[in-house]
Amino acid sequence: MNREQNVMNEIERIRKGGPQRNHEKLKKMDKLFVRDRLRLYFGQDNIYYETGTFANVFEKELPNDGIITGAGKLDDRLIYFTASDFTVKAGSIGKKHGEKILRAQEAALKGKRPILYLIDSSGGRIDESNGYHVEKYSGGKIFYNHSIMSGRIPQIGVLYGPCFAGTAYMPVFCDFVVMVEEMAGMAIASPRMVQMATGQKVDVEELGGARMHAEKSGSVDFVVKTEEEAAETVKKLLSYLPDHFELAPERVAAKSPSRSPEEIDRIIPQEPNQAYDVKELIDCLVDGDSFLEVKKDYAKELVTGFARMDGRTIGIVANQPAVKGGAIFPESADKGAKFVWTCDAYNIPLLFLCDTPGFMVGTQVEQAGILRRGRNFIYASSVANVPKLCVVVRKAYGAGIYAMAGPAYEPDATIALPSAEIAIMGPEAAINAVYFNKIQSITDPKEKVEMVKMLRDEYRAEYDIFKLAGDLVIDELIMPRNLRKEISNRFELIGRKDFPLPTKKHSTILS
Repeated sequence: MNREQNVMNEIERIRKGGPQRNHEKLKKMDKLFVRDRLRLYFGQDNIYYETGTFANVFEKELPNDGIITGAGKLDDRLIYFTASDFTVKAGSIGKKHGEKILRAQEAALKGKRPILYLIDSSGGRIDESNGYHVEKYSGGKIFYNHSIMSGRIPQIGVLYGPCFAGTAYMPVFCDFVVMVEEMAGMAIASPRMVQMATGQKVDVEELGGARMHAEKSGSVDFVVKTEEEAAETVKKLLSYLPDHFELAPERVAAKSPSRSPEEIDRIIPQEPNQAYDVKELIDCLVDGDSFLEVKKDYAKELVTGFARMDGRTIGIVANQPAVKGGAIFPESADKGAKFVWTCDAYNIPLLFLCDTPGFMVGTQVEQAGILRRGRNFIYASSVANVPKLCVVVRKAYGAGIYAMAGPAYEPDATIALPSAEIAIMGPEAAINAVYFNKIQSITDPKEKVEMVKMLRDEYRAEYDIFKLAGDLVIDELIMPRNLRKEISNRFELIGRKDFPLPTKKHSTILS
């Protein structure tokens, strides 16, 4: 047999993956073989090239050493990728496997291209440890590379199975995480290790399933039902992101909004404490079907996501009055800070839709770190050096408007609707704080009601929206039906924003 034929035979063997028994396991779990999974991203013709095909070639049970790495065209856009092969030792990470990931990361870093991690791995190989996880150029350096790459090129992790320890850290170091429901999981340790260490019996879903991370930990951005949906979500997400931090996202053809801006008056109640769904307002503002919500099942009192306005990519941060009155909780502060921070890293303009009674109060939120986590949200909104607009939709009480990039936080404009109210607190809370003793001293019920109404009206007169516009607290007061046009025009004008921040190494606030 000549050498060329020998190479061709080896390639054919390697591309088949692990032993047939492991392929049968995949079928029982209703999961795709890694090469079929890659077709969902790179098309039926699999337009990609591989690097490191012959890793561990003399170990016949370890084709590709359990991972395919390389680069390919996803919707005509070049990206790098790593993809676990579960048929090879459950996709576990050995020395060459880890080195292939490192090389893919470094190629993406140098090439200034996004990188996609398709993760279906049981973790590091215990029988191959021998210090490889701490060597300078081995498994442990994966997370160093993640850290160095963060904010320079987009990193997206997609989970297809239970991932523990090192392979659970890989996705959470990414900018965005996608999990396939009832298939994927991630945790620091497996249920068996948890039981050994703590005595607690728990299954994968409870310990680190997609629903748990979507609703409780906030560690996942998108939960999907199928592998096909995972690929479509990644493609849509990437369409909002640039190749690297020095570029802006590509602008596409504009579309009309799915709801008419004329509907905004009907959507927003005049009464400041009446609930409504801010997503209906968003649908009146952005290009039709362009809103991609991020972390939609976590901290629902704050809505975050990408959209387009006249074809331009923007990031939206919106208080949600339909959930907890739109108050900001520790979890929503984290959610807002991370999203704003990510948009700033990739030159995505920010639109803040403010309608909040402020930060939540009480022992529970204090114990959960509302001050520290709220600070992170305010910090991210303060230093975000991209075009940013603050729209005061209705109420903006207390420090809530600080986090929502209000006038003092260097937005390029603060716009208000006629329904807007900006105050240190709502009228009921204010008059109770200042006039409690006076009100309580009135014994006549009718007189007490009249006194409360008079004090409330006096207080509200102090933050009348015309007065705030006259004092230039807000830059412009506009009609709801004109809001989309106003926002779009302003983003067009400030698209080349250049506002250098003070020189320093970095902040001491870790958002």
